[in-house]
Amino acid sequence: MNATENTGHLDIGGVFSATTEIYKKCFGTVWVVALLLLVPTAIIVALLGNGGLLGIIGLLIQIIASAWLIGSVIRIVQDVEEDGSVDWSVGEILGSVTPKLVSIILLQIVLAILIGFGLILLIIPGVILSLMWVVATPSLVVEDKGVFDSMSRSFELTKGNWLRILWVGIIILLAWWGIVAVGGILVSFVPVLGAIVLIVLGVLIYPYISIIATVLYYRLRDLKDGVAVAVEETVIVEETTDPGQPPAV
Repeated sequence: MNATENTGHLDIGGVFSATTEIYKKCFGTVWVVALLLLVPTAIIVALLGNGGLLGIIGLLIQIIASAWLIGSVIRIVQDVEEDGSVDWSVGEILGSVTPKLVSIILLQIVLAILIGFGLILLIIPGVILSLMWVVATPSLVVEDKGVFDSMSRSFELTKGNWLRILWVGIIILLAWWGIVAVGGILVSFVPVLGAIVLIVLGVLIYPYISIIATVLYYRLRDLKDGVAVAVEETVIVEETTDPGQPPAV
């Protein structure tokens, strides 16, 4: 799957094509993981209630479950990227994310504060920060980086492609708004059918949207690191080849 152009820029169509391919391969696994994490969480939170100390505990459980799900989706995409299929068991996926939960949560908090502050200021700074750090979490999980190192890595990978990444986000938002609009119209005329359609579409689209950030990470990494590797190999060939002799093939 090649989602990059010869110009050195991100290929938006390639990103969506790669996401669709991976989505078809891992849809079932993503939803098994999601159900294992979200259903027990919902039950526990409902039993704890919303007020006082128990409410705070419930909120913490939700934060942990959300971070665990984010990390698990990244691991699933990583598995598919490595050999084209989902080979890890659900237990292996969840277990591989467990040591990174604290880092994922801290990263999400830092990003939320900084991006939120940027949005409050003039909106545009928040959007720019979102584009800079859109692949920070995949960088943290896949490359085993710390919170701030993953943010720096994301900046490095996204630099030069912010406008293209913005278009990816706009396309997703437009598609989502279109679905909500269709569902809203159906709910107005046929409430039960509209509600069912919204639920089905949500179930189908949520994994797709969750996968896109990790696909972006891999496509950007291939784009940036692939060029670096090619340059490095060229330098090595030049250094090890005798003058006047053709390089070894």
